[in-house]
Amino acid sequence: MRRQRKVAAFTNPNAGKNTPRAGLGRVAASILTTPSWVYDTRTLEGLEERCEGLRRSRPDTIVVIGGDGTVHQTLTRIIREYQQSGLSMPQILIIPTGTMNTVATTLGLTRHPAIRLAELISAKISENRPFDHVHLAPLKVNDEYGFLYGSGIVVNFLEEYYRDKNRGTKRAVKVILGSLLHELGCLVTFRKPKNPLMRQVHAKITLPDGNDPPVAPFMTRTGIMVGAVDQIGMGCKGLPDARSRPGTFMLRDTALSFWGLAANLGMLWAGMPMPKTYDVNVSRLVVDYEQPTVTQIDGDIKAPTTRDVIECGPTLSFITG
Repeated sequence: MRRQRKVAAFTNPNAGKNTPRAGLGRVAASILTTPSWVYDTRTLEGLEERCEGLRRSRPDTIVVIGGDGTVHQTLTRIIREYQQSGLSMPQILIIPTGTMNTVATTLGLTRHPAIRLAELISAKISENRPFDHVHLAPLKVNDEYGFLYGSGIVVNFLEEYYRDKNRGTKRAVKVILGSLLHELGCLVTFRKPKNPLMRQVHAKITLPDGNDPPVAPFMTRTGIMVGAVDQIGMGCKGLPDARSRPGTFMLRDTALSFWGLAANLGMLWAGMPMPKTYDVNVSRLVVDYEQPTVTQIDGDIKAPTTRDVIECGPTLSFITG
């Protein structure tokens, strides 16, 4: 007789706040496991404490219920705990209930509503059927783990997006349209644009093989994107080659102006090469900023930094069905 799988679920009660997915985390957790194995983490300190208990409980499967930020914060602490303990990582299941679910979308986990996905996986658990899974390595950014890193326009967009508590696709479109109207107004009135989305960064990117982006040190950049997944939100395949070569991730570094980005928006969405944009797959890179610069990992805004070291993290097994 097969042993019943041990399943531990980490939920973030703040995931999906002010969206229709708010509050679904506990429901999904109750479907997948028993109350004693549900870790309802409201703070990072609480998350840290819960992860420390994994070395004793040793679950076969860890379920992360939330959005991209929840996945980033939870995986960071789980990976640290398992590496310190010398234990092999269990399989990971993401139940997407957050405002942003880019990682889950990349893994094909948004084909079903969150509760339906939990029910399908629960059926396999109770019947001891094998899971479908894929292997994917997150980025290691200094001592944190995530799937999307960015600065420049990536951070500027998120900061504007987070100004409103009502989030989702409508809010994202509103931010983009507001930026477009600002630029059009400046064209008509001959004013210099002060578009918050287009605040540039000054950075030097160093690649391990010496084939650095063909620009001067601390060049002015519109945006820097690094990813282990191709999706960057709302169906945009902004990092098309992120999963094309195992053991690498994709860097996309651009100096396009607002109107340059607007003219190439279709190419960006379709995952095609763009002018004034440097694309490369690497296993490690270093970004040095001329002055303290705000960055983001999986939608989480980080404190200003002058250097980020980005490498491939450990290859993890993600349940997809």
